[in-house]
Amino acid sequence: MRLNNMLSITKRAPAILAAMIVAVVLAHGLTGAPSPAHGQSYISQPQDRYRVFVFGDKMATGLLAGLWRVLKGKENFVARGRLREGSGLVRSGYYDWPRTIAAVLESKPVDIAIIMLGANDARDMRVRGKTLLFGSDEWRAEYASRVRSLMRMIRSRGVALYWVGLPPVRDDGRNEALKYVNEIIRQAAKAEGVRHIDIYADFATADGRYTESGPDIDGRIQRLRSRNGRNFIKAGNTKLAAIVMRTIEKDVEQAGKEAAGEVVREEESQPEALKKVLFGAEKADGGDLVVALTPMTAAEMKAQASTGGGSGGARTAQLKASPPKGSRAWRLLREGAWTTQPGSVTDFSLPR
Repeated sequence: MRLNNMLSITKRAPAILAAMIVAVVLAHGLTGAPSPAHGQSYISQPQDRYRVFVFGDKMATGLLAGLWRVLKGKENFVARGRLREGSGLVRSGYYDWPRTIAAVLESKPVDIAIIMLGANDARDMRVRGKTLLFGSDEWRAEYASRVRSLMRMIRSRGVALYWVGLPPVRDDGRNEALKYVNEIIRQAAKAEGVRHIDIYADFATADGRYTESGPDIDGRIQRLRSRNGRNFIKAGNTKLAAIVMRTIEKDVEQAGKEAAGEVVREEESQPEALKKVLFGAEKADGGDLVVALTPMTAAEMKAQASTGGGSGGARTAQLKASPPKGSRAWRLLREGAWTTQPGSVTDFSLPR
């Protein structure tokens, strides 16, 4: 409905307009505001302190050492680890990571788990007395199953899991093999909704090849990798930890924002038709007529109170109706014209 029609009705018969709104509300009922939206952060609950646990092989050992340096002075994080050089998910007889991690999670409080495994997994696998050749379809299916099973086990315990990808290595053949392993892990993480932190490009040349040197956390070019062409040295481990923490701290920040802005998200999630005053011919979705008593946002209520205007604000009411064309309701909403039956409760004319 046009604004001038609204003003015309209000000037001619304010009581009629009020009665009409009340009558429609009583007849059709109210549609309340939507339920508060749930947080979308990877870390569901913000905490004062996060207990971080690192699991993995020798690369993970360097990662944990780097975390201790990066987290120095940050009291909201404490990092520990369970590490085994030469381990992975292929040789479960050498070291059983699913069993080890399950035992740790059952005995120790862990909020965030970081896994860095796979550097030792580019090899054939023995499964129920059968050898699965590395790179075969059977090997890929079994390895993906092990990775996904481990991810599900950790996530089922309410732990935020971050799986760190593999960096490039100097040997070209080994590098291609580890890229193959890394891709299986990345796809598994995507399927299970787990954070996969891809570090490959951060330690590679512009064309994706291994490099021994690169920018450290301060941007200075220096050696980051060990002479064996596989592991990191101190500067590289510190950079690796900084990359991992950048992702984690972003999720922590998001969790805090969502917890602080829960009411705001509820208001923002309201249908567009409920964010402005609607009465009459203005349409919402589906082409139905809409009457909405628009609520005040929290910010508007606060501003009103600060200026001495009191506080309050109606809850949202959304009414949808399609009155028959030519009916009194249709004429009121479409044309701003009000007609009534003589003698009805809405007949305010003087008796003859």
